[in-house]
Amino acid sequence: MKHRSEVDIFNEQWQCYRWLVDNNVMGHQQLVRLATSKLMQHYGDQKVDLLDLGCGDASLAAEMTRELSLTSYTAVDLAESVLAMAKQNMQKTGVDSQFFLSNIFDPLPVKGSYNLIFSSFAIHHGSLSEKQALFSELRNKAEPNSLFVMIDAIRLDQQSRDQYIEKVGQYFKSISELQGDWQNLVLDHVSQFDFPESIAQLCEIGEQARWHLLDHQIVKELPDYPAAIMVFQAI
Repeated sequence: MKHRSEVDIFNEQWQCYRWLVDNNVMGHQQLVRLATSKLMQHYGDQKVDLLDLGCGDASLAAEMTRELSLTSYTAVDLAESVLAMAKQNMQKTGVDSQFFLSNIFDPLPVKGSYNLIFSSFAIHHGSLSEKQALFSELRNKAEPNSLFVMIDAIRLDQQSRDQYIEKVGQYFKSISELQGDWQNLVLDHVSQFDFPESIAQLCEIGEQARWHLLDHQIVKELPDYPAAIMVFQAI
């Protein structure tokens, strides 16, 4: 039997994730559109120093900041392969870019301060205590009135994690194009690594760390996969 290499496994996982994003299975299109609009309203022509947590290939950050005056981009991700992709996607003239290989729930290896922090579908992988520690660390790296824009999976009010996993599992199983190894990969990932919080819980975590929840919106088009944009402001 031929054993699959770590590279092969990662490539399959990444191809599956990109398929989910490209086919809007988790609401990325609506969430990024909302985020882009909110960022333009808040920043206008203001210079932006962006910290991107769990950046992936940085395609979302590139799309959201296309019309912003981005002066620096700092990215953190756990996978070296996707950081290489991120470097390609964020090659912008006049933008000082840095890329760090790290778990976002470890002490962040970044220096300086930022007036925009962004994370997409990464923070729900942490425990409650890890989320609390991360929010506090981010607040210490945030300039006054900075925004922290988070798009992520959430639990609905009164929904337990077990209920979330069952509901989301049924949703992924209902997608006819998602079959075989990819379906198993997604279901295993959800059961092992998804620990989403409710909007109310995230609001409380934010307030404890001096982040005020300015706005939030759940993707209504996907009732069986609860995902939302949350916009926090440093206080």
